[in-house]
Amino acid sequence: MKRIAQFLSLLLTFSSTVIPAQGFSTPFCFDRNVSEALEAAGLDLNVPRVYSAAYAISKFADEAIVASFSRAWRRAGNGTLPSEGVVLILRMKDGKFSGREMGATNEYKRFTFGWHPATIAIVHTHPNSSDPRPQDDDLAVANKYHVPIFTITSRGMFVYDPGTKRISRVMLGLDWLDESKWVQQQALGKL
Repeated sequence: MKRIAQFLSLLLTFSSTVIPAQGFSTPFCFDRNVSEALEAAGLDLNVPRVYSAAYAISKFADEAIVASFSRAWRRAGNGTLPSEGVVLILRMKDGKFSGREMGATNEYKRFTFGWHPATIAIVHTHPNSSDPRPQDDDLAVANKYHVPIFTITSRGMFVYDPGTKRISRVMLGLDWLDESKWVQQQALGKL
């Protein structure tokens, strides 16, 4: 059993496409063994293919997800570094949602990561010296994978929704770092 798990892990490593946060490459398909390995890891692969920004935002009032935003923000030097942090919001097999901070690549104003088919949203940092809104390459990624893409910055959180083709501000300043702000905004029906 251990060898099968190692084989599936190795297969997953070699079958996933490395996708840059700017200028994604072509999508890839998982074969049956890889899909089974992902399901065994708790990822839900039976989720709709198109996600709205409102749907993704409704999952952010969660301490663990907000903590993943904070880790990505710290990894990017609180917006002072030219490198970016990325969090994928994933729907798990049990119906819950998880924010997976993707580590560091130390790339200049971009981030390369493996695509996960259970992704419902991409959240990434923009340096303080850059436009805080999602840019052309961000929009291309969102359109290609049919998921909203969020930017987290010192000037607020912004989102591009591929369904509406619009960029909106979600929160002002660093309010996106405070879980209570998400809960409060949801209670008021503002999100």
